[in-house]
Amino acid sequence: MAGYTPLPDGLPSPPDTAFAPPIQADYVQQRGVWDRAKTWWSVQRSRMPWTRPAAEPPPPSGYLTLIPLSDARLQPRDTRLTAAFLLLFACAVAGAVFVAVPRGVSVGEITVKTDRMSWNTTKSTYQLKLLARVPVYNPNYLSASIEGDLRVLFYRTVAGNGTIERRRLPPRASPQVIDVAIDASDVPADYIMAILSQCSTFPEELIFFLKGRLVARYMWQRQNLAQLNSYFMVDCKDPHSGEPTAEAHG
Repeated sequence: MAGYTPLPDGLPSPPDTAFAPPIQADYVQQRGVWDRAKTWWSVQRSRMPWTRPAAEPPPPSGYLTLIPLSDARLQPRDTRLTAAFLLLFACAVAGAVFVAVPRGVSVGEITVKTDRMSWNTTKSTYQLKLLARVPVYNPNYLSASIEGDLRVLFYRTVAGNGTIERRRLPPRASPQVIDVAIDASDVPADYIMAILSQCSTFPEELIFFLKGRLVARYMWQRQNLAQLNSYFMVDCKDPHSGEPTAEAHG
């Protein structure tokens, strides 16, 4: 063949090397920077995970599975234990609320008893010692406490004071009686003459007023009880013949 150079394997070579395919290195050198950047970006984008096509779901299996009727998956769930637990929990919460809910502490009828009564017109003195019995009701299922003060007045002047230190009230107390000793002998001289005059003339009785303020505490709550505002009678001759009383009024 004219114009061809035989190759070692016996095939003819092209007559002109100008028609041979270009070398890759030369081809890359001839490409522009923009073309090479687009090629690099397309290769990198194909490697990103979110650009990969989603995997097709596997085809459904054509096998049929037989499950025996005794299999636990076919049996209804036993909810008796769960229902019993929920019922027990509801009862426990209801019991806790019923026990812990605060109930109002109240004061019953106060009894004022004359412990000692003596008077002397010659020396213009008198002595009056009283014992106040305060019944307090605590309807709560937990213990509570009460505190406050009592005042005994002769007309408008204070004759004596009694303090109730904080006292514990047992649960369901009905009632808890608190004894308060009051010395009602401290009045001005002008009132002493009025006391001696009433004790020496008919009906030989004195009228005193009882006032006070009590505070009850239960758990984290503070309860101001109704103010005490009442009166009682004191017999100058025979103070132990009866038990003068004073009722608490709100």
